[in-house]
Order: sequence, then C-alpha cells, then structure tokens
Amino acid sequence: MYDTVFSPNRQYKLRFDSYEMRMSHWIDQPSLIRVQDDVCLFALNQDDWSAWEVRWLDDSTVLLVMRKYPGLIDCTIELNVGTNEGQAVSRRTSVAGSFSAVKAWVLGLT
Repeated sequence: MYDTVFSPNRQYKLRFDSYEMRMSHWIDQPSLIRVQDDVCLFALNQDDWSAWEVRWLDDSTVLLVMRKYPGLIDCTIELNVGTNEGQAVSRRTSVAGSFSAVKAWVLGLT
C-alpha cells in the first residue's frame, strides 16, 4: 500500500485507493490530483489495475508502472499534467494522446 506521493513542487499528488483482493493481495489504484483545488485529473479506478511503481520524473511528469490483477497484463504510463497528455506502452502496443485517450486505451487492454 502506498502513501500519497507528491510531485517535487507539491502542486500535484498521487492518491491511492487500496483494497484487498484476496488474502494479502492488494490493489493500489492511483488518482492524479491537482492539490490547489483537489481536482482529479486522471484515475484508473475501474477494473483491477494496481500501481506497481510510481515515480515523478519532474514537477509535472509522473511515471506509473501498472498491473491488472492477477498480474498477467501490465503497462507503463507516463502523464504530463502541464500538457494534459500522456503515453502508455504495453508488451505489444502503445498509445499517445490526451489523458482520457490513455485511460480508455489502458482500460481496453486484455
């Protein structure tokens, strides 16, 4: 389970909704939040996507390594809050575009 992870300038944060799937199998679903007004900019709160690794690359770019429970599907997501654009890469394909396009692509992975 993750604690809240702030961007280096503390203008954005990743908040995690965590729940137990099975005995000691936890899902940590991230939401990217603008701190100033507590607005959610990006979230994967559908299906069972869980953050495996999170890292701020700079003040406005975050990297998320995600796995879909039980771990057979994974992808890496990079989001830039300054441009409201991101990219995601899985083992077979990738996408680049708006946050909503990235989210739709990730949720469609099977």
